[in-house]
Formats: sequence, structure tokens, C-alpha cells
Amino acid sequence: MILGLTKNNNNLPLPQSSDEADTATLLNITDVNIDSLVVKERNIATEEASVTKRIPLKYKSLCLSEMAQHNIQHPTFQWDIKGQTRWDSLVIDILVKHWLYAKNKEAFQEYPLQSDFCTKTIVSAIVEQWLRGQKESYGKDKITNQNLSRIKKKLFQNRLYMAKKLLGCETASQIIPHMNCISDTEEDEDGNLLCIESNWRHNKYSLLLHLLDTNTICSIRDRKGNNV
Repeated sequence: MILGLTKNNNNLPLPQSSDEADTATLLNITDVNIDSLVVKERNIATEEASVTKRIPLKYKSLCLSEMAQHNIQHPTFQWDIKGQTRWDSLVIDILVKHWLYAKNKEAFQEYPLQSDFCTKTIVSAIVEQWLRGQKESYGKDKITNQNLSRIKKKLFQNRLYMAKKLLGCETASQIIPHMNCISDTEEDEDGNLLCIESNWRHNKYSLLLHLLDTNTICSIRDRKGNNV
């Protein structure tokens, strides 16, 4: 929402240059009271309604307003720099602060969020993990990215199909993570792709995804033979 990503547009904004990143202020984000920020009505009026069907756009405007106070004119990350930079940390801190603020204002009441997992530590970890995944793929060979996207898309489609089949409901799509949502893998120093456990993901949810994957494999083997 803040970065301009939608279902129809998953292109990342341009990375923040080092020169511009140096202008970002080091104001303590706790010094800025969100309730004192001004909502820019023009941003809300010009935003496509389809981008955020359930979340009031005023929360985006409030977040952008605070970013401007820190000299962040273009919400983005330094995708092209390995590791988490000072700029990245500042943007994450502001995003998480405003996400928690919006949640406390019941902006996400239509989403099945578990309160125990909606803490600053866990939400920050989710954003940081997502950012690591984006940095890993940024700038890589186009074919590699296309193959990775194809694999993620296939995994998502298989999980969604099996969830609908086993659970017997169309709302299954709401509990399956979208292929562009997060990554369950990250590279080590040698470039090897490793599977990681997300500390914010509930064990029961991990077991559900494993069950869907296992049933998908069994279904494919039944159709194509046990050599799959």
C-alpha cells in the first residue's frame, strides 16, 4: 500500500540512492505523535479505490506525512545494497509504528489477525524477512527471477486448489499466503537457498501448509505415477 504495490502491479519502486538516504533525519519516531499529523485529503481522493478495498486510505496518508518529517519523500528501500541499511531501518520503524497504530484503530478488523502476533517485534521481523527476500532477488538475472516467480506461483496455486478441495470453501484463498507476500527461503553466504522457519508463524498454520503440500504431492503422484 505504501510502496504502491497491488495485485496488478508488483514492481518495486526504484531503490533509494545513498546520497538521498543521507538526508534522512534521525528523529526518534516516538517523538512524532500520529494523532497530530495532518491527513492529506488530496492523496486519498486520487488513490484508486481498488488498491485498498478494506483499509481506510487515511492511514497511508498519515504514514507518508510522518515520513516527510524525516525527509523521506519517496517511500522505498535500498534494494540494491546488501544487508539492512540505516535508511531501511528508519522506513521499517515508521511502517511498523503506523501499522500498529492502524490496527489499534481497528483498521484491520476484517482480517483474521491474532493479537498475540501483532507486536512490534514480530511485525518488524515480518517486514525485515520480506525485505531480505526482495534484496536477494533484486538485480539478479531476469531468467532466474522468472523461474523463481514461476515456482512460487505454482506453489501458491497448488496450495489454493488443495485448500478449497479439503476445506470445501471459497474463502480458502484468505488463509493461503500470496506468492508475493513473503519468502520461506533465504540464501546463505555461498548463495545456497535454505528453507527457514518463521518465528512469527503459528505452528498450526505451518502444519496446515505442510498438509496441503503433502496432499498435493500425493495427488500429483496418483495422476502421473509414483515416479514423480
